[in-house]
This record gives sequence, C-alpha cells and structure tokens, in this order.
Amino acid sequence: MEEEREKMRQEIRDKYKIPKKEEIAEQQQQEPDNPLMRKKKTPEELAAEAELEDQDEFTKLKNTIETQVNELKSQIESKCVMQ
Repeated sequence: MEEEREKMRQEIRDKYKIPKKEEIAEQQQQEPDNPLMRKKKTPEELAAEAELEDQDEFTKLKNTIETQVNELKSQIESKCVMQ
C-alpha cells in the first residue's frame, strides 16, 4: 500500500516538477550564494586558515630568498675562476 502511495506521489512530483523533500534538504545544506547567510566559522577553523596563510607567506618569502641566493651564487661562480 505504501509503495502505491509513493508511486502516486512520484507521479504528482513529476507532473508538477516538484523536487522530493530529501533533495530540498540537500540543497539547503550547501553554502548559499549570499555571504551574509553562510555558516559562521569556529575559532578552530579561523586559526587553521590563518596558519595556512602564514605558511603561504613564509613559503613565498623562502622561495624568494632561495632564488636570490642561487642568483648570487651563480654570479660569484662566474666571476671566480679556480686555477
């Protein structure tokens, strides 16, 4: 009997293009487009993001220094000739 009811419900949904309640719940769980409506981040999430940003800045600085050192090294090696 329940199967028949579900079949009728599905036919009505298909006819009027109504999504199933489960589908609606899944869509609501996704982050909304409006930034004011998004879920607030916990302090742990904020700390993790800040740490990633610091690592990114540190990595950029490290890479910059490494390239400059390598350039200086190549310049010095080109000027100094071992006899």
